[in-house]
Amino acid sequence: MIFLIPFLFAPSVSLQDVNDGFQALADEVEMTVLDNGLRVIVLPRGEAPVASFRVHVLTGAIDEAAGLTGLAHFAEHMAFKGSERIGAGNWLSEKLALEECDRAWKAYEAARAGGAEEAAALLKEFDAARERADAYSRAPDFDAVVEEAGGADSNASTGVDATRYYVSLPSNRLETWFWLTREMLGAPVMREFYKERDVVMEERRMRTDSDPFGSLFEAVLNAAFTAHPYRDSTIGHMDDLARLDRPEMISFWERHYTAGRMVVAVVGKVEPSEVFSLAETYLSDLPVSKQARNPRTVEPRQKGPRTVEVVRPASPALFAAWHTPPLRGRTAVVHDVLGSILHGGASSRLHVRLVKEEKIAATVQGIVGFPGRLDASLAGVLVVPTSGNNLEDCLNMIQEEIHFLAERGPTERELEGVRRRAKMDLLSSLGSNPGLAGALAQAEAEEGGWEALFDSLEALEEVEAADIRAAAGTYLSHQRTVGYLLPPGARPSTPVGEDS
Repeated sequence: MIFLIPFLFAPSVSLQDVNDGFQALADEVEMTVLDNGLRVIVLPRGEAPVASFRVHVLTGAIDEAAGLTGLAHFAEHMAFKGSERIGAGNWLSEKLALEECDRAWKAYEAARAGGAEEAAALLKEFDAARERADAYSRAPDFDAVVEEAGGADSNASTGVDATRYYVSLPSNRLETWFWLTREMLGAPVMREFYKERDVVMEERRMRTDSDPFGSLFEAVLNAAFTAHPYRDSTIGHMDDLARLDRPEMISFWERHYTAGRMVVAVVGKVEPSEVFSLAETYLSDLPVSKQARNPRTVEPRQKGPRTVEVVRPASPALFAAWHTPPLRGRTAVVHDVLGSILHGGASSRLHVRLVKEEKIAATVQGIVGFPGRLDASLAGVLVVPTSGNNLEDCLNMIQEEIHFLAERGPTERELEGVRRRAKMDLLSSLGSNPGLAGALAQAEAEEGGWEALFDSLEALEEVEAADIRAAAGTYLSHQRTVGYLLPPGARPSTPVGEDS
C-alpha cells in the first residue's frame, strides 16, 4: 500500500519525494482497450478486500439537441430503472405496455398542440396506460442488488461535459459489478419513464425555479453564453422536460452511450488480469461509437459587459463571471491557482479585502470551470454583502483586486501557500479508492490519458507569478457578466437593509 498524504505533513519532504511517491503509484496502473473502444483502468491498492468502481461516460448536457435539454441528466435517472432481467416481472407484457404508454402520450401531445377538445380525454387514457405499464415493475432494483452484494456509495452525477457512475463493493463481488454495469449501461428499458419525468421536473423546481441562487446561476449562464450549449443548465428547461418522451430517451441513449465514450476505472484489492477478463466477457458487446461528439458552436468573443437581474424575496447577492479558455492541462492548473489566490479560503485576496478589512461582504465564494471545463467556460465569484453595503461597491472591489493581480502578480509567499494547499487538496482526493478511481477515469476521458493525473504536482510547481498575471489580465470588465439577486424594489446600488 502506498500512502502519499503523510508527505504533506513532513516539513523535510521535497517535491521530488512526493513525485517519487506519485510515480510509484503510477507504475501500478494498468489499462487495456477493448475492441469496441471501451477503456478499462485498474490500480491494485490496499489490503482490505474492497474495490471502488467508476464509469466515466463522455455524455453530458452539451450533447443535447435544441428542445431536448435535460436528457443527459434524465438518462442518469433511467440507468437505475432496470433492464429486462433486473426489475422486470413479465418483460414481454411490460414491453407491450410501455409501447402502449408511448403511443398514448404521443396522441395526447398531438391533440394538445392542436388545441383539440379531446386532449383532456387523451390525457386520462395516457394516465391509465402509464399506470398499467408501471404495474409490471418488480423489485429488486439496482440499488437493492448492490445492497445485497455488500456495496456502498452507489450513485451517479451528470454535468455539462460528462456523466459518472460509481460504487464500492467487496472484492469478491467483482463479477457482480460487471454484470450490473452491463445491465445498467447496455440494456436499460427506460422503465417508469413518465413517472420519473415528474421527479426530474420537481427537482428542477427545487434546484432552480424555487431557489434564488439556482435562478441566479442559470440567469448568468444564459447571459454569458449566447451560442454555446453551456448556456443551458444540466437539469434542463421545464418546457423541454414536460415534452420529453421515452422514444426520445432511447434514441439519445443509443447515440451517446457507446463504448468509445466510456472509461471504466477499478481501484482496490483486485487482480488486473481478472478485471480485464471480466470486462471482455461483459462489456465487449457494448455498441461501438459510430461518430464523434457533435461539433459545438464556439462562443463568440464577448464585446461588452452584460448584466442580468433576478428579483426574488431574498437577501441581495451578486455573481460575477469572466470567460476562460478550455480548462485542461497546464491552462487548468494556472486558472485554478488564480482562483485560489482570489477566493480560495480565509487567506484569499477577496476574503481578506471584502470580509476582513472592508467588512463590506458577509461571504465570498468562487468557482473555476463553471459550468464545465472541456470547452471555453467561466470563472465566477459569488458575494453576499453585509448590512448597509451594496452590490456595486462589492463588484468594484472585486475588479480592483483582479486588476492588482494582473498588474503586479502574486507574492512568492502567496504563490507558495496556494501551491501547498493545492497539493494537499490533490493528494487528499487521491487518498481513498473512490477518489482515485474517479480521478483516473476523468483524466483518461478528458485530459488525454490517465497519466495526466500524475503530472499535476509538477505542473503546480511550475506555475509562476507571470502566469497568474497573464491569466488575471483576461478577466476584463468588458468580458464580464454580472448577475444581481435583488429583493423587489432594490437596485445594485441599494444598501442592504434599505427598501430602495
